[in-house]
Order: sequence, then C-alpha cells, then structure tokens
Amino acid sequence: MRVLTIGSLFSGYGGLDRAAEEVFNARTVWVSDIDKGARKVLAYRYPDAPNLGDITTIDWATVPRVDIITGGSPCQDLSHAGRRAGMTDGTRSNLWVAMREAIAQLKPTYVIWENVHGALSAEAASELEHCPGCMGDPRDRGPVLRALGRVLGDLADLGFNAEWYGLPASDLGACHCRFRVFILAYADGARLQGQPDQARTSPAGRQGHPLAGAGRPDLALLPTPSAGQFNDGESVETWQARRDRVRESANNGNGFGVPLAMAVKMLPTPRSSDSARWGDYAEAIARHERWIGRPAPDPTEPGSKGQPRLSARFVEFMMAQPDGWITDVPGVTRNEALKLGGNGVVTPQAAHALRVMLARIEAS
Repeated sequence: MRVLTIGSLFSGYGGLDRAAEEVFNARTVWVSDIDKGARKVLAYRYPDAPNLGDITTIDWATVPRVDIITGGSPCQDLSHAGRRAGMTDGTRSNLWVAMREAIAQLKPTYVIWENVHGALSAEAASELEHCPGCMGDPRDRGPVLRALGRVLGDLADLGFNAEWYGLPASDLGACHCRFRVFILAYADGARLQGQPDQARTSPAGRQGHPLAGAGRPDLALLPTPSAGQFNDGESVETWQARRDRVRESANNGNGFGVPLAMAVKMLPTPRSSDSARWGDYAEAIARHERWIGRPAPDPTEPGSKGQPRLSARFVEFMMAQPDGWITDVPGVTRNEALKLGGNGVVTPQAAHALRVMLARIEAS
C-alpha cells in the first residue's frame, strides 16, 4: 500500500498532522510555519520535512504535490476570545485565502481544515458572492455568510466534496472543553484509498467513539489553554480584586473568565499521591489520564522569584501530546511552548473527527 503524503500549513507543533498520519497511514513531507517556537519543534520532530516558511510568499509551482493538505488557519478573528472581525479582507483569519491557493495549485486528494467554535458564527466575505452583501448583510439582522460556510463554499468551488464535524475535546475525555470544528474534503470523483483497514473499519469509524464526557454538566473542567495571558506576575489576590472591579463596572455580575494560569495557582498545596491536589478538577484530571494513558505532571513550576506559575509540560499534557513533544525540544522557551499549546490541536480529538467523517463519506 502506497504511503500517502501530507503537506502541512499553519503547522504549529504538528498536532493536526499527527492525527492525519495516524488515520490515513500517511507521512508529513513538508510543513509551513513562521512562529519561532513552531519552527524549532518542526525542525526537531520532522527533520526530513522542509519548512516552506511564510505561506503568503510560497511559489506553489515549485512545491511537490501531496495527497493531503492540512491546516488550521489563524483563529484570532473568529474566536469568541478575540476581536470577532471575521474572515474578511485584512484579518489574520483571512489567511485561509493563502491555503485555498495552495489547494487550487497542488490539487490534493484530501484537505483537512481545523478551527475554533467561532467559525460557526463569525462573519465572512467570499468571492462566491456576485455582489457585496448578496449572501446577507449583518446590518439587516438577517442571514449572513459565516466562516465555516465560506471555507466549505471555496472548497466546493475548487471541486471538493466535504464533511464537517465539531465537538468538544471534553466529550472524548479531555480535562478541558476545547470545542473545535473539522472539515474533511475530498476531490470530486476521488475514491477513499490508502487508509489501513483498521482506520476504515474500527468501532470508532463505524459507530462513533463512546463520548466519555457527554452529558456530564456536573464535571468541573479546567479552562482550556490559551496562547497568551499567562498571568505570571499576578497573584491570586490581585487577580481576584481586578476581576471584582470588572464585575462591578460591567454591571452584569460576570466579570471575566478564569484563565488556566490562574486556575492552577488556586489549586490546593501539592501533596504526594493525594487526589485532593486537583481540588474540584480531580475527576476530570483522572479521566484525562486514563484517556491518554499517562499521569498528569505538576500543573505549576517555580518562577524566577520562586512563585508558582503555569507549567508548559502540564499544558502539553492537556493537549494530549506525548510527554516532551514540545517541552523537550532543544531551545524551546517556556513562553514559546505555552503559546504553541494554546494554539495547538488535541491530536486524538482530531483523529476521532477524521474517523467519523470518513465513516460518513463511506456510507454516502
């Protein structure tokens, strides 16, 4: 059986590519990322895959064709935590246009796209519209084109059929929510081929994974990792005081959410072999450990002045990566590792989504 090839865009630490490699029995032959930390991880973990660098400057005529193109285009303008500027001209999230150009020129058999929950609701603009606002204008408070619809429409225009699937990582066993949307597109007329039999016929592919966390609103989940706002220099007391001030000024009683870095600082004092270490999150942590098959590392580490701060190795654990996949790479700083984790893909979540979508395609 021929091994399928993967070209990776917006590669990060390779979380989406690892899922594609597993499900499609494929190998990654080139990557593309400009982030300093990502470049270090990719060079170390994929030494035989050249990094093509800035996606906006690549001459696709010089790039070898691949069977699969993967990519999670920037989410900043789609995320509910961001500006919500949408997938429109001038936004980071509109770098999807560069990925679309790669797909148009290289003509892969498969395209795998990943993004945040906000892709379902963030506004988008598209060349598919024959006039501005023809797909809807938000000022009219009527239907508008959304980012997910924009991507699916562009893929259809390029001759691809597609399935899409969204779910929280917590439904599979993660200790944090991490809702993500995935697209699996395949060239019109393409037959599914190259996957090992177990990928096509496994119970996860045929019937869906037993959703370990579904229907558990009582389960306390940790905040999901973020690419910023590490709160290293802030104590729990000053953070809570700031939150109270925001709550009072907002007049809605909510203040703002608890970032992961602050949540782990508020955990009980470490005790050897004591589940009380995890406080309200003990059940979620235990379930996550069973899910990925390894124990949780300590969530904090000493800072430069001895104060506890969020551990990058713990974020790596939360993202279901092998121990040291990011943190043991020579030269990767803690801040780079935390940023990579915040922007990354939970690999078993992506693999599950791919299997579900493959099963749907085979059944159609």
